[in-house]
Amino acid sequence: MAATMENPPPATAPLGNRQVDTIRGQYHRFMLIPMIEHHARWFDAGLVSIAVEARALGESAERMVRGPSIHLFSADRREEYVRFDVFGKVPHYHYIHNAQHHNTLWGYDPDANGPMIPWAIAALRDRLPAMLRRAGAHALAAAVEEQGWDASVLAEVASAAAAALAPCEDDLVRAKEGMDWMARWKAVHPQFNTVAESEY
Repeated sequence: MAATMENPPPATAPLGNRQVDTIRGQYHRFMLIPMIEHHARWFDAGLVSIAVEARALGESAERMVRGPSIHLFSADRREEYVRFDVFGKVPHYHYIHNAQHHNTLWGYDPDANGPMIPWAIAALRDRLPAMLRRAGAHALAAAVEEQGWDASVLAEVASAAAAALAPCEDDLVRAKEGMDWMARWKAVHPQFNTVAESEY
């Protein structure tokens, strides 16, 4: 039975009365690991480019996460602005702040929003300028609004992401390669995947 004013839940001891702001993304003071180029398929879309990477990480079949990462880049493929990680038990996406070499992480709620790939495709199609601004790419966002971009690639992006979601024979090979890639990145950027307590 749902709690109401007439039928409240049992009283419990108070834990405190401090209110906090709703979390709008978790700010991380490190740059994301670069994608592995030879596991990615590129789609040129005018003012932007999109890459779909078939990602895998892990040392064994039992301890492996895998699936597509959808990367939104500049047309020249030099700067990444948004990344959708559709793998593991915690799907998520990032805004990438190139000037600071930082990123903001958002968790994805599949119960409320459904499967993540169609949602990510819809976000790219309908919200691209807003996402670019959130990543700090204000000039590019304005150019996209004024000149448009080739959103016709999104059907192929969705197909490539769905293919990367399916199990592959080389998953374990790619998973071990991914772990080595991540270790090399962390050796150069030791702050990778570490968050200070005050940043939560």
